[in-house]
Amino acid sequence: MIQINTEFLLESVGENSGSAEELEEIQLASRRASILARQLLASSRLEAFDQNLAEAALRKRAAVAKSAGDVVAAAPRVAETILLVEDEAAVRTLAKRVLIQKGYRVLEASDGAIALRLAAGHVGEIDLVLTDVVMPNLGGRGMVEELRELSPGLRVLFMSGYQKDEVFPEKGSANRVAYLQKPFTSETLLLEVRGALGYAT
Repeated sequence: MIQINTEFLLESVGENSGSAEELEEIQLASRRASILARQLLASSRLEAFDQNLAEAALRKRAAVAKSAGDVVAAAPRVAETILLVEDEAAVRTLAKRVLIQKGYRVLEASDGAIALRLAAGHVGEIDLVLTDVVMPNLGGRGMVEELRELSPGLRVLFMSGYQKDEVFPEKGSANRVAYLQKPFTSETLLLEVRGALGYAT
């Protein structure tokens, strides 16, 4: 989430400010920290970690995010309603801020059980559920199963710090699940949200 915070600051200070260079250094350090976190996570699972591959993946994500930023910036303001479900307050607050700035209406909940109660009061209003996978009380997958009993066509975008194939190891339809890898930038978040809503990206 450091990356998103520095993006907000860069927007506020402008490209010509003396602070912009320092903020860009913070973003670079954040990306390096992301590589280290992935290395530690891989080590904890006793898996081999290829740092060159990880760095290449991050460069690819950065390039995609830059292209996505152009698409998002050109997109008109929207009025869809998103149910944001995330137990980490910092992540939830930042994601909500990014979405609201682009014109989305955001309903927020800190776990799946709270989200179900919230959704019950907004039947027919929710265009997308943006949810973490692992949460206390009721996780994202269980919550979505219950929500889809009432709204079978409900659009969902899952997010997690784990790789998609670890969270959804099933073959077939699971591969088509909309998925946002943490940590993410504001551009990546908005790009994935638009894709999950059915817009061309």
